[in-house]
Amino acid sequence: MKANVFNETDYNINLNYYKYFLSNALKVAKIKGEVNLLFSDDKYIRELNKKFRNKDKATDVLTFPAGDIEDGGDIIISYEWVKNRYEEKNIKKTIIKLIIHSILHLRGVHHDYSEKSLKENYKKMKELYLKVISYIKNKKIKEKI
Repeated sequence: MKANVFNETDYNINLNYYKYFLSNALKVAKIKGEVNLLFSDDKYIRELNKKFRNKDKATDVLTFPAGDIEDGGDIIISYEWVKNRYEEKNIKKTIIKLIIHSILHLRGVHHDYSEKSLKENYKKMKELYLKVISYIKNKKIKEKI
């Protein structure tokens, strides 16, 4: 398992923060392959969204699995999209949610946009998030011992 994080924007993004979270989340989700997280702008993610989903608009996140559910893949987050829609104090939390959402996609968990599907997806996101936070806390405790 390897986590790579790249910034292709003009924004100053704490890549180490997201790489740390992503690395731990991948361990918890049992993803063995490589995962690349790319922070982009709206223009780039719009091009990808049009090319791969036939939707000519920017979006917050796109996920491209590499193959089987343990193989990893690519996550593209439009930092511009997030920054333009959320207050500064909520940006980190929003990015973490998008990472969790994408990891579920990498693991083969998909949704449509029905209310039932979105509620089920939110529940799975919350479960994975809590497992990752617990894993990180336990890891820090062990490091202190």
